[in-house]
Amino acid sequence: MPIIKKKQKQLSPVRTLTLSLLCVVLVGTLLLWLPISSKEGKWTDMIDCLFTAVSASCVTGISLYNTFSYWTMFGQTVILLLMQIGGLGLVTIVTFFNFAMGRKIGLIKANAVVGDVSVNGFAGSKRLFTRIVGYTLGMELAGAAIMALTFVPEYGAYGVFAAIFMAVSSFCNAGFDVMGEAGPTAYSDKPQVLIVMMLLIFLGGIGFVVWDNLANYRKTKRLLMHTKLVLAMSGIMLILGFLIYLIVSIIYREHFSDMSAGELVLSSAFSSFSARTAGFSIADMPTANDFAKLGTILLMFIGAAPGSTAGGLKVTTLAILIATVAAVIKGRDDASLLGHRVHKRLIYKAVTVLVLSVGFMIIAFAAIYLINPEMPEVDILYEVVSAFTTTGFSTGVSAQAGIATKLILCFTMFVGRVGPVSMLLTLTAGKTETEKDKVLPDCEILIG
Repeated sequence: MPIIKKKQKQLSPVRTLTLSLLCVVLVGTLLLWLPISSKEGKWTDMIDCLFTAVSASCVTGISLYNTFSYWTMFGQTVILLLMQIGGLGLVTIVTFFNFAMGRKIGLIKANAVVGDVSVNGFAGSKRLFTRIVGYTLGMELAGAAIMALTFVPEYGAYGVFAAIFMAVSSFCNAGFDVMGEAGPTAYSDKPQVLIVMMLLIFLGGIGFVVWDNLANYRKTKRLLMHTKLVLAMSGIMLILGFLIYLIVSIIYREHFSDMSAGELVLSSAFSSFSARTAGFSIADMPTANDFAKLGTILLMFIGAAPGSTAGGLKVTTLAILIATVAAVIKGRDDASLLGHRVHKRLIYKAVTVLVLSVGFMIIAFAAIYLINPEMPEVDILYEVVSAFTTTGFSTGVSAQAGIATKLILCFTMFVGRVGPVSMLLTLTAGKTETEKDKVLPDCEILIG
């Protein structure tokens, strides 16, 4: 009698990746919980370990403890590995090693992966993944080598590890630092360190596709529209951020009285780069006053490029939304960018990401405010946006929060890193649409 094998139901690629990231978080939590991870040699509170592991693996950077003074070298190494996995992307690492070992990856999974990091489709995925790892390690090692020239004389042998840690944290837009109690502020007079960090933050934030396109420009003599748009929008956002923080430093001059004009300019530029989801705070510029907080909230929400180590709404999504608004104002049926028509499918995705992102942050803000009504509303909003966009700036809400608030922020960081659309797909994967081919009549609705 023939044996009929039941076809096993496989997890969808999106659900697989979400669960994989969750496993990484849980492993990191357990390792940070061990006494060997803290310099006091004690078991750290489990919720705090979970919060730190989520913050590191989601490359957020909101810290409950000073990374340099609280965690041992073992604990710092755990955080370093979590940042690298979260920044490079668990899916990219797994896929790269599959290719490196000659294993085949399913077409559906490969297309899901490429959808995150490429605009060229499945054909170039193997080459792209190989280069992603090569570019990442090359940039991080180059940045670490330069920063080691400053850190080694100051910290000795530990300076080598500190340089690697800061290079990975900067490139992955993670926001954790081992620069002592003062953090990056202690290096406001050392442009060689801050400039390297700024470059790494920028390179990590423009995305894998842009690196690959720029690296091959000498051969192809062609820049993808995606590359042009990312570079243009990134430049605009950096200038906008620089002006916001420069204005803050001028108006609020007494708060930065110990800094020279040159240091203020450098700090304003650094804060602008950092606000695009890196989260390194220098001279408290991003939280100096409510104007700085609101400006930072805007920059954090927009974020950097898709397929990068950064989070946020993404600059390309913003560009599509602006183009759509411009098309409506001009009475046109189609939106256009850089001389190209924007497909309706992209507009639907951009609007979906915007609505889901804003909706989720409103829910998280309301939940935390109801639990902590004594906290300033602006500070709560700041913390929620920072968590969702995986930036890492903090007004102290996380440090003062109870267990419920920390868990809400953990979930907010996780959703922000996975993406609200991917999270919903994870929760609804496997459900079929029964009315997919049903033709519906057009509707006429008054708007505006």
